Amino acid sequence: MTGISDVEVNQLRACYDAYTHGHGMNAATLAEIYRKAKVQVTQEELDRQIATASSKGNGKLDFDDFLAVMTRQYETNPEEGASKVFAMLDTDKDGLITSQDLERAIVEFGETVTPDELKEMVLSADVDGDGMINYEEFLKIMTPSKVNGQALV
Repeated sequence: MTGISDVEVNQLRACYDAYTHGHGMNAATLAEIYRKAKVQVTQEELDRQIATASSKGNGKLDFDDFLAVMTRQYETNPEEGASKVFAMLDTDKDGLITSQDLERAIVEFGETVTPDELKEMVLSADVDGDGMINYEEFLKIMTPSKVNGQALV
């Protein structure tokens, strides 16, 4: 398991395509993505990520290379990734994700979902039974559980 959800992979694919137009991603493009995501990264870290992840060794990342870099970024700080996804889903910024918020995001990524599937998604995360997902509930389903510093799978 990569630690990145299918929704996040779809978002990353859209981001990658929007920035690269099929030409591969270089360090400057990756730096721009980090800047927009408000992730602090040094030029040295960028260069290292590109050199390590570039499967063709040409200083550019194809989508799988980019996904590997983003997966490592999420694993370094999974709560940061979950926080960004939560903010994206919480369209009215009230600190709660409703079934309507989920449905909008799913449809936005070209998928379909039945009312029963939406209800099941919310129920699986809704610990307090209010019919909505708050940030703490969302974090529990989006970040790996850890015991003594070890991720549980």
